[in-house]
Amino acid sequence: MRGFSFASVILSYFLVAGGLFTGTLLIALVKPHNEILGYVLIAAGTAVGGFVAGRASRGETILEPMIGALAVIATIVALVATTSAGKMVWANAHDTTMRFVAAVGLASAVGAVVGAFISEKMFGDATLSSVPWIVYSGFAAFGACVLATIVAALLFVRGDAKTADELGKLMLAGIGAGTLLSGLAVGASARTRPLLAALVGGGLGVAGYFYLLSRDTHDKDTTAGIIVLAAGGAIVMLVGTLIGWATVGRQQAS
Repeated sequence: MRGFSFASVILSYFLVAGGLFTGTLLIALVKPHNEILGYVLIAAGTAVGGFVAGRASRGETILEPMIGALAVIATIVALVATTSAGKMVWANAHDTTMRFVAAVGLASAVGAVVGAFISEKMFGDATLSSVPWIVYSGFAAFGACVLATIVAALLFVRGDAKTADELGKLMLAGIGAGTLLSGLAVGASARTRPLLAALVGGGLGVAGYFYLLSRDTHDKDTTAGIIVLAAGGAIVMLVGTLIGWATVGRQQAS
């Protein structure tokens, strides 16, 4: 047992974002005709993020994934609301929009909590091995890429970026900030020094995300670009993890 952990909230924020993206992929694959099934798939995706958050925590982690899930939805909704399209939807379909946002937020929060609960009850305390942190770091980096892409796209729609080049810069800046923050949370949350695991996991998470984005392209330039982005993400994740471990994690190491 241990008290509330802000580091776990940050980590859960990125992990649930990755899970939410997984849920939307499931919706795209299944193409549910039932609205409720769509929400169930979203909950299933965020449950993956909550499950990983539960494994990555030092003790019992139920509240933190729920806050992380709600923070992800709040981030997206807040940015959408500032766009002209978002304002129009809000003005013309206020009640419908509120019901949709509430349903998605509830599904995400419930999924994250259920995933964390299952993780805690089935497996107990996090392992002292640093090897699983490859998975935790990778999923967190993946989530950081998801959030950076969404934020950059919404800022582009809002007019903060006017060209594709500016959009790309916004996205890269977001990925850099996200992987740094998730690295800080990894270092602060780990029970044993996770530096190598964070380096490998961060690179794999970034590479996996960009591979999904460019899976229909198989030229050498695309592959080289993914390698460069993965290397950069891995280094930034390592720096964040090193800071988090040196300032918090090491003092609380089991």
